[in-house]
Amino acid sequence: MKIIFAGILLSALAPLATLHAADVPASKKPNVLFIAIDDLKPLLGCYGASWIKSPNIDRLAARGTRFTANYCQVSFCAPSRFSLLTGLRPDTTHIVVNPAKQDDLLRKRFPDIVTLPQHFKNNGFLTCAMGKVFDGRTVDDGHDTASWSVPYVRRFDEAPGGLGKPPGYQNKITQQRLAAAAPGTQGPPVECEDVPDNAYYDGAMARTGAAKIREFAKGKQPFFLAVGFLRPHLPFIAPKKYWDLYDRAKLPLAPFQTMPASSPHDIAFYSNSGELRAWSDVPKTGLIPEALQRELIHGYAASVSYSDANVALLMAALEESGALENTIVCLWGDHGWHLGEHGHWGKVTNYEDATRAPLIIAAPGHRQDVEVKAITEFLDVYPTLCDLAGLSRPAHLQGTSLTPLLGESRATLHEAAISQMAPNASKDGVMGWTLRTPRYRYVEWRRADLSTDTPRITGQVESVELYDYQTDPLERENLAGKTEHAAVLKEQQALFTKLLPHLPKRLE
Repeated sequence: MKIIFAGILLSALAPLATLHAADVPASKKPNVLFIAIDDLKPLLGCYGASWIKSPNIDRLAARGTRFTANYCQVSFCAPSRFSLLTGLRPDTTHIVVNPAKQDDLLRKRFPDIVTLPQHFKNNGFLTCAMGKVFDGRTVDDGHDTASWSVPYVRRFDEAPGGLGKPPGYQNKITQQRLAAAAPGTQGPPVECEDVPDNAYYDGAMARTGAAKIREFAKGKQPFFLAVGFLRPHLPFIAPKKYWDLYDRAKLPLAPFQTMPASSPHDIAFYSNSGELRAWSDVPKTGLIPEALQRELIHGYAASVSYSDANVALLMAALEESGALENTIVCLWGDHGWHLGEHGHWGKVTNYEDATRAPLIIAAPGHRQDVEVKAITEFLDVYPTLCDLAGLSRPAHLQGTSLTPLLGESRATLHEAAISQMAPNASKDGVMGWTLRTPRYRYVEWRRADLSTDTPRITGQVESVELYDYQTDPLERENLAGKTEHAAVLKEQQALFTKLLPHLPKRLE
């Protein structure tokens, strides 16, 4: 069969017997293409959103495995990436919010930690990063210099062998946006300009990434190339041709736009969509008008399609260079994003739309077009890539390898995925942990002092939530206070205690 990426034919790998890590000869170590996409929820064709135009990511999924019940550890950029790339839970890293920029927070807290790319570097891989891989607020100016054997590509025009600066549209458009913005705002939340793909950062970065693939493929050293795309993070910016893929009037709106019945919180607890309201032309309070909702969803969809086209460039470069058949491709979005669900626009909640995130892994020698419905976590990425590349796993890892799920096995690797978030970092604050099992979501909010580098968690439970996705997939009602669900609540609390034994005993 043939797989097409942006008009380029790519030969799919024929199904082969699964290779065990120990069976991979040193001379045949696979490359790794590691693609991070900012704020990408599972709004993709291959995840069942048939109206989204994501043909290239869909084709990538057809080459490998898509994990449809995958969850981030924190629905916030910095802590999610910090956790995935170190292999440590947020309760270990103590990074649960986006911190203020610090001078190399990662190495200050964990001077001897071996990150995911650093482990590959230490095992003979040429490692290189460009774009947003770590969150820049947590690493040094070299994007954690210790992780990369090639200096971090901060901007596309700084990359040796890159394509240089784009035609100048990016600066011009940015200046126009800021000039038109109301005082104290960041400009409009969307932008549709009839410009080439490389007029914007992601398109130019994708071309530099493709150039690096062709360069690295000529060498004898296996490579680990990490490419981080910014869209669909706000503002929703994409060239006009990606907006033209959609009919705004036909775009689906979130079907349930209020907080759950019996919720212990109002929308203000989740910032009142503050991430969106900081942009001009957005009401500072109240519901987002329907016309603006459609414009925002249109912008998000266009941004997804733009990132999809940029993924195609990387995949085409793998095929053209002859590296495709010996390259593991791992694509992930760092967390989900509410597009009006529960009346919220943004991330940083403990609900499904913020904690569920896409994960696709295509690896040589493994089955194709596989959907895994078992619960998985981003912590599992580090040990999985180690196994697939034939590397030992560092002892500090807190995730579980997903390699059994890439084969015939449909094993249950996790009883639940664990996510958490804090609405603020105050002394008199709360932290919420959520367990996502195949059927239920349990959320427990504890009183916590989050004002220091090491949060102090108490046993004082402020509130709990329980949702049943079999009967209530939209999280319309918190069932925690219902007598008929008391037994389920008790079971979920017992599982919480089992999976989070480091927390203080719950005060009854």
